[in-house]
Amino acid sequence: MLQSDASSTSTVYKDTSPAGTPCYIDPEYQRTGLVSPKFDVYALGMVILQLLTARPCGELASVLDPDAGEWPVNETKELAILGLSCAGLRRKDRPDLKNQVLPVLERLKGVADEAQRSTYVTQSVPPNHFVCPLLKDVMVDPCVADDGYTYDRRAIEQWFEESHCSPMTNLPLTSKTLTPNYSLLSAILEWKSTK
Repeated sequence: MLQSDASSTSTVYKDTSPAGTPCYIDPEYQRTGLVSPKFDVYALGMVILQLLTARPCGELASVLDPDAGEWPVNETKELAILGLSCAGLRRKDRPDLKNQVLPVLERLKGVADEAQRSTYVTQSVPPNHFVCPLLKDVMVDPCVADDGYTYDRRAIEQWFEESHCSPMTNLPLTSKTLTPNYSLLSAILEWKSTK
């Protein structure tokens, strides 16, 4: 905050400390109390490693998150190396965000975009989230029920005739109101048009 007096040359400021979850906070900051741009690079590295693994450390292939789909070997190794380098204990060992991290992430995004385009063209098995858990088939009219899960409208309405509990959690439903899931319907229609 600047002084309201335009002729003043001094600046008023409030000294604060960074806040955050301990595992994302730069260990060098914890030792020295000094903040630098590498403070954020460390946190980015921790996020990248968490996205890759979603579980404790081990051999790379055994720690990759299986729910994310198939991981391309070379790009996965490159992303893991980037994550580890960003999470270096000393800030001087971490890469520069603009000149080293961003170019790698932009290139990997290009690889992912290309893989996604080719997957939509060649994929004959529907993605899991397109399949109604009751019908075990691609949804025609996806709707979100009170339990937060998406079902095909016809299947969940038939379920409601026999049960007052969620088919996924077996907990009582407070409402039988269904909300159309238009974004999922749009994705399903796009997928069907490329088959």
